[in-house]
Amino acid sequence: MFMKHKRSRTRGLRFGSYFCSMKFKFIFLLIGSILLSSCARKVGIQHTLRDGKGGKKLGGTFRINQTADLRSLDPVQMNDQTSVQIGENVYDRLLEFDLNLNLIPGLSAIPEISPDGTTYTFHLRTDAYFHDDPCFPSDKGRRFVASDVIYCYTRALDRTTNTGAEPYFKYIKGGLAYYESGKLPSVGAGPGGLPGLQAPNDSTVIITLEKAFSPFLNYPAVGFGFIYPHEAVEHYGRDFVFHPVGTGAFRFVEYKQAQHCVLVRNPRYWKHDSAGNQLPYLDTVNFTFILDNKVELQQFTANQLDHVYRIPSEFFQDVVDEHKEAKGKYKKYQLVHVPAMAVQFYGFNVTTPPLNNRHLRRAIGFAVDRDKIIKYILKGQAAGPGVHGIVPPCMPGYPVDVVHGFVFNADSAMAELALAKQELGSAIPDLTLYLNAGGGRNTEVAEAIQSQLKENLGLTINLQMLEFSQLTPRIDDGKAPFFRLGWIADYPSPENFLNLLYGKTIPLSGPSTINSTRYKNPEYDRLFEAAIAETDRSKTNQLFAEAENVAIQDAPYLVLYYDLDYHLLQPNVRDFPANAMYQLDMKYCWFDN
Repeated sequence: MFMKHKRSRTRGLRFGSYFCSMKFKFIFLLIGSILLSSCARKVGIQHTLRDGKGGKKLGGTFRINQTADLRSLDPVQMNDQTSVQIGENVYDRLLEFDLNLNLIPGLSAIPEISPDGTTYTFHLRTDAYFHDDPCFPSDKGRRFVASDVIYCYTRALDRTTNTGAEPYFKYIKGGLAYYESGKLPSVGAGPGGLPGLQAPNDSTVIITLEKAFSPFLNYPAVGFGFIYPHEAVEHYGRDFVFHPVGTGAFRFVEYKQAQHCVLVRNPRYWKHDSAGNQLPYLDTVNFTFILDNKVELQQFTANQLDHVYRIPSEFFQDVVDEHKEAKGKYKKYQLVHVPAMAVQFYGFNVTTPPLNNRHLRRAIGFAVDRDKIIKYILKGQAAGPGVHGIVPPCMPGYPVDVVHGFVFNADSAMAELALAKQELGSAIPDLTLYLNAGGGRNTEVAEAIQSQLKENLGLTINLQMLEFSQLTPRIDDGKAPFFRLGWIADYPSPENFLNLLYGKTIPLSGPSTINSTRYKNPEYDRLFEAAIAETDRSKTNQLFAEAENVAIQDAPYLVLYYDLDYHLLQPNVRDFPANAMYQLDMKYCWFDN
């Protein structure tokens, strides 16, 4: 899957097809088993536990797999899921998200925000220390201070680092100019060189934005906001990508390409639970990198892993019953399902005939029976039908009921089609749906919708399969009037989804990489701009919902369904961090014998 960060569209979010012969599958499973067993011996995997306070058990090694190898543990380069999920256990951020994706204090208290929404004052912890590491004198980690934040946030805008953080930190005063020019200002700058970054003392950071932008409050909690010491960057140089040093709950020990990454408990971690136990509870977290999710599931059932994320589609009905409970031999495991902050949809280029006709788009919206698709095609693997907008219903504090999307209604579909034909003055030509090649559930869903639109509207839909490298430029260049996409949240703000419909992101010429539908509505833009300038979160969400309702009535998207994530856990795992954005903060996880 594509990363949740850096605003990446999920152009290929699907379960893979199963093409292995039984002989090949056996060999592949055997290789995976040998690899995991070898890794276990090398890192000393064990589950020896000791009693903690409040009934908690301390110790043990959590074994977890990633189906993609590690790319970089340098925070400015973390734009893939594997890197961020490992990194969030090594590093801390100024702010964090809890399991419900509400902002909570991290290395800072929740900041004070000026009435005009441009100045954020962060009051920092004074009891956090960087991990012991050779980058420090006598290998002893020093205390975290305000200048570390200034250093990290300035470096996040340094183009020479191959940073991917520019979309987040460009809002800091002077940030975009520095990123574009590569030169720090010489006048009015803070200790890091940017006028928008100030550290009046070791425990205070003041961030000033160019103008009010309410989603910025989320940015100190994303992966690009991880905090690290300048000593580590200077000591390791290019090797810093695989020698991370942070203040997090776990300390980095070892990474071996395509094999494993080992983290061990930080004995000086600053956080304690309500009973007084110092976090984390676990002694070790061992990440392996087996790319095939079928092998991953086999290793889980062989008790070589403690967790599986997502269930291979070909095995889903063997694992999960119609009530979303574990079945058969899988009953002994814990099955957790969480509505994901992700949406699957088809987009219409609203500037291209005949899909520039609002009534035609609305007719298609009414003609699709999403409930049937979820039941018969997805086998229940969805959080719900896309009957609202593109912002998933699990968005914290979002009044989703204000957004009235499309529910299957054959009569309404035909009424809208009649209006479309009247305005177009002719029959509706055949339409082509562009989607990613490779089969799987995306193709099955497309074939079902193809059939429904033929049956309910008499429309002929041709399917055009393209590789990702061909599909995405075609969409961005406006050469795919009807296309499939999806979106996973980078952070829990409606803005992260609704920016896709903001008219002012459409360029005067060239590719439109954010607003692929090229939708533009002055009323939507007015409400969207009011929302991002509003500092009261409840008012912000209300304005976003009003804006989305304006757009969804124009049907620039055919919203299909909201995703549902499944996790399988061994019976003795407790407090695994299953959440809507699959943030993998392991400091609260523990084993119960």
